[in-house]
Amino acid sequence: MRAPPCGAIGAAMDTTVSSWGASMIPSPGGWQCIQSCGASETAEQERMAMATAAEKLAGNPTAQLGEIAAALKAARHVTAICHENPDADTIGAAVAVKLMAERLGAQAEVVSIDGIPPVFAFLPGISEVRTHPALEPGLAVLCDAATRERVGRIVREQADWFARATLLNIDHHISNNGFGHLNLVDPTAVATCEVLVHLVDELDLELDAPLATALLTGILRDSNGFSDHATSGDTLRIAARLVDAGGPLALIHRSILSELPYPTLALWGKMLAGMGRAADGQIVYATLTQAMLDETGTRQHDADGLAEFLTRAKGAAVTLLLRELGPSETRVSIRTTDAVDATRLAARFGGGGHVRRAGCSVPLAAAEALQEIVKAIELS
Repeated sequence: MRAPPCGAIGAAMDTTVSSWGASMIPSPGGWQCIQSCGASETAEQERMAMATAAEKLAGNPTAQLGEIAAALKAARHVTAICHENPDADTIGAAVAVKLMAERLGAQAEVVSIDGIPPVFAFLPGISEVRTHPALEPGLAVLCDAATRERVGRIVREQADWFARATLLNIDHHISNNGFGHLNLVDPTAVATCEVLVHLVDELDLELDAPLATALLTGILRDSNGFSDHATSGDTLRIAARLVDAGGPLALIHRSILSELPYPTLALWGKMLAGMGRAADGQIVYATLTQAMLDETGTRQHDADGLAEFLTRAKGAAVTLLLRELGPSETRVSIRTTDAVDATRLAARFGGGGHVRRAGCSVPLAAAEALQEIVKAIELS
């Protein structure tokens, strides 16, 4: 990525910084200038500087908007990366980042190692999404991931690429650990796409219809149609701006919240038919198995939305959707009422999220994972 020259903090250069000159490394206090006389020495100094920056940011994951804006303006190559098993917020955020970067003059791409579910066909440029980075490592924007692990297996499969990129972590999860070289994390936002609206304003970019469509998609889904407890007045005011800018609210709602293909309905029917209760009905759960996917010709993303549907169970303080990912791997979506902190529950199994919505992966078969999670739930 491009960087400001020494003595001109925050300004962008017109040329790429050479390994024989000065390298600019983002740090919590701004851009840190490192002088070098050789490529190998530069690489080592950059790694040390980035490690220092990451260590400092871990205790204060939210960087200033101006610093993030400067990084985007300076970047020549921007890769917006969705987390594994992508949902509306990570996809909408990644598409928005690509649009923003291109308008700032950078080459940009969206990467989703698990592809994009068909319901998002209405998003601008969605057919151009790649499963692996094609651009040279520059600014890697990790969208809606609370931890590096949440990004998924692409971090391992593309380890060399990630080692050479500057990581910008943009998120809204309270459990975010500030794993990026730069971090923009707002736990008060209902969605990562809501966080990005503030960055759009900081960059003084126009909210046009394509950008508004991408951002409204993430906000609408993560707020569960503006009904989630984290939906604020700011959320609604931002949504109104996006609609006024051309975001097609009705189309987005129909595509990601209202309409379900017949195979998806068949899958939900199988999961609901096998649902169960524990703790005198205070815990309600459903399980997704590979056999169900095979029988209905569906994929993992077709179960998206069922976790929210289960919250309609009257009297339930905790609802769980367990997804069988392998013989000894289960992904658990947790939804709670005021009685249980979903983030704390997920954290006991290495996960995270929000107070009422969280998730974790458990290295057990679904039935065993359910037993362990039920034992960990403390109800009065």
